[in-house]
Amino acid sequence: MNRTSGPDPAERAELARMLPAPGEPELSADRHLLLKDAFMKQITEPPVVTPRRRLALLTVPVAAAVLVATLVGVTVLRHRATGGTSIAANSPRVAVAAGDAAGVAPLMERVALVAGKKPQVPVGKDEYVYIRSKVAFLDFVQDGNSGNKDAGIDPMALSPVRTREIWIPASQGDEGLIHDRGETFGLSGAEPNSHYAGLPTDPTTLLAKIHAITKGHSHSDETAAFLFIGDALRESLLPPQVAAALYRAAAKIPGVVLVADSVDAVGRHGVAVARTDEEGERREWIFNPATFEYLGERSYLVRDTDLGKAGMLTGTTAVLQRGVVHKKGDLPE
Repeated sequence: MNRTSGPDPAERAELARMLPAPGEPELSADRHLLLKDAFMKQITEPPVVTPRRRLALLTVPVAAAVLVATLVGVTVLRHRATGGTSIAANSPRVAVAAGDAAGVAPLMERVALVAGKKPQVPVGKDEYVYIRSKVAFLDFVQDGNSGNKDAGIDPMALSPVRTREIWIPASQGDEGLIHDRGETFGLSGAEPNSHYAGLPTDPTTLLAKIHAITKGHSHSDETAAFLFIGDALRESLLPPQVAAALYRAAAKIPGVVLVADSVDAVGRHGVAVARTDEEGERREWIFNPATFEYLGERSYLVRDTDLGKAGMLTGTTAVLQRGVVHKKGDLPE
């Protein structure tokens, strides 16, 4: 990568000392409209895709800044499903941006065109898909002196952003591996990569298939379908035509909107496609506004709920690397 000219580290440090501390990253209404107009012009232009060599390793550069964003973890979802009560404390908050339903189809078509022209990375039936991410989710606070807990309420807090590595078996019947929170353990019962890689490539047929797979998995068919596609984007390695079909299918889900600016777990800004579920939590898939590469996710509350106040972040992800390895525990070359 070519380095651009600019101040050296000592000069940057001096400039940082002289400047005031940055405020909350919230766009003004006028700035939001300008950004949206510029972006909408960009996504309606014909995409330019440069040819790439066929690689078995896909990487995404990591920005230096780290900003906590969101996605509710499995622990939170299981707790809600059992009817538990939880209060999230000390979680960062963001401004709830307006969503634009009309902008979704053009963005998803542009993303689909780029994704569909990528070289396919082969995955052998005995191989593993490796994914390295940065993540943070709401965790239950292990505090025996908590008054809330004594009253029957489980307090929660957003965990620090951490590295997560996962080895997903290509085919059904094998056990994967996961490294998270400093521990490595087997991953049994996880969906193999073929669960997503073998999906139909026609968007209408694909969406019908997703509805059949996820029937009864959430409060509504639309929420279940959006979550399913989010899972596929986050931790799998998809054939280009399947990825393109998933993006086009997502544009057909009612309630999906475009959000002009979002931030992933490592501070990368992008444009997002989002949907709010029946419990008031919005999930955003974030894309690089120039290359249309998938960056990660964030989610937050759009209204006050039992979990917390509007704007409260509930988790974050940022995908940093995808690849294929012969054995679980190995790293891509």
